Amino acid sequence: MIDPTDMFRLDGKVALITGSTKGLGLATARVLAGAGAHVLISSRKPDECESVVAALKGEGMSVEARPCHIGKLEDIDAMEAHLDNVHGGLDILVNNAVLSPLRSIDDTDPGLFRKTVEVDLQGYWYMSVAATRLMKKKAGGSIINVASVAALHPDKGLALYSTLKTALIGMSRSFALEYGEHGIRVNTILPGLFETQLADKYSNEDRQKMCRTMCLPRLGRPEEIGYAALYLTSPASAFVTGASLVVDGGLSVALM
Repeated sequence: MIDPTDMFRLDGKVALITGSTKGLGLATARVLAGAGAHVLISSRKPDECESVVAALKGEGMSVEARPCHIGKLEDIDAMEAHLDNVHGGLDILVNNAVLSPLRSIDDTDPGLFRKTVEVDLQGYWYMSVAATRLMKKKAGGSIINVASVAALHPDKGLALYSTLKTALIGMSRSFALEYGEHGIRVNTILPGLFETQLADKYSNEDRQKMCRTMCLPRLGRPEEIGYAALYLTSPASAFVTGASLVVDGGLSVALM
């Protein structure tokens, strides 16, 4: 008889989480490492990666620092080479790094547009392409693209962010279709309002108003995205691909 808890173990798996030095990425790294995965902590800043790795190693977790700016294709190439040469492939990719400029549509200049697209869409795309090559070596893997409930319900001032998060849903479904024959699953998580820096863009009054609107009237805890990621990267979700998992306390239901 199968022990259900075994279906959520990640022992022997190698996981890369972009933007994992804080917020949802860090919480996800802690959860996946706690489930037995070896996790690469990654962001643009080497010192922050090293600091997080030192803390997680102190908690007994298997982690390593590997800085990467996903808006730079040469950084993605270097990450792929490292994973191939040192780990022989990759089992799990969580695309989480993000730029979230707070601008009106009229104030979104071409330079900001290009910079945001380079990270929030191009970076996710080419990091996923690299991951599929590495995952084929292991006859399968799991990719998660962290989008946002803003993909379903745009907010003023976050038009570009919302647009690119919507694109991730289509991207995940397309990758799921094209790489399923290789045992590679691709899914999307759509977080709502969580206790992270992004929530700081809203005033206390706006946050309280949104919480009152939710079916579950509170901000999400970052580790709750980690638990969602654990499900989608573990054997428990072996038959799940091309799916979009909304984790928002019922905010999107209330806004319908």
